[in-house]
Amino acid sequence: MGHAFGEARGFIPVSKALRDTGLFHPTQGRQCRAVFLKLQDGVDLLYWAGSFQSGMELPLKDDSDRVSLSFTTNLKGTASRSFTDKPDAVLPVRCNTGSIEYRPGRSGIYRQKGALENLTIMVENNLFNQWVDDDDTELVELTKHGGSSGGYLGGELSAVIHMLNRELAFHDRDQPSQRHPLWFQAQALSIAGLFLECRTPLRIESVNPDLRRQLLHARDLLLADLSAAPSIPALAHEAGLSAPSLTRGFKKLFGTSPYKLFQRERMHAAHHRLSIGRASVTTVAADLGYINLSHFSAAFRKEFGVLPNELNRKG
Repeated sequence: MGHAFGEARGFIPVSKALRDTGLFHPTQGRQCRAVFLKLQDGVDLLYWAGSFQSGMELPLKDDSDRVSLSFTTNLKGTASRSFTDKPDAVLPVRCNTGSIEYRPGRSGIYRQKGALENLTIMVENNLFNQWVDDDDTELVELTKHGGSSGGYLGGELSAVIHMLNRELAFHDRDQPSQRHPLWFQAQALSIAGLFLECRTPLRIESVNPDLRRQLLHARDLLLADLSAAPSIPALAHEAGLSAPSLTRGFKKLFGTSPYKLFQRERMHAAHHRLSIGRASVTTVAADLGYINLSHFSAAFRKEFGVLPNELNRKG
């Protein structure tokens, strides 16, 4: 696999890569798009969409003091990262799930073959630390010493990110966007809030670390496709657990059963899409796997107390 950029023998500072999108040279079999927006003091947004038929490598060094809240979608191929201090540890990029990272001064190689979209909200470390609950020892330590925390997903989080990605995919810095800059700022802060909300339901102290990793992996699989829930036996098998252990573990860690968690996230995704008024009830129901519209309406009313067409009209 060859290097894609002129500075391949050295590490490109992240700040330079964000400022100079001319570093990305579209050619036959290699197309990419990067949109960087400064939203407010201490908060920036980066949208990245790339397709590389033959693969590419990008050497980067984090010269920022930013915490990155990153979420990848539409992965059709493979992507991974490795760092110079741990060159043998290759970290795969996972689709439809997010991570929180703070790695000041760290350098490494980003590799991609195929296509993906990524949205990253970059928050100045001191500001992000103000948003973190003092009792959340993992994130408090992350902002002090660096590190990463993965496994962030959910119906509402995914819906907001897909909506923002659709806007940014056609964003042109030479022409004013129809969206007010405050809209982009609001969506980015909403995403940051949803990342942090993902942490609050976890009853981490009650589950041993090995089981917790298995259960978080099972949750990732469960919510990867909100149009079709895997069966409990299939989900348990993929997570390396028995079906009873999976069900008991979900209730202990997430406070609910796998099906109820799936249904809640599916309804929250539907609520978000309908509340912004850009899709019909029929379209949203079909996208979320409902063949019978009345079944979708009943499930939505059970979750929110209103019918979906009532919310759609308000939007």
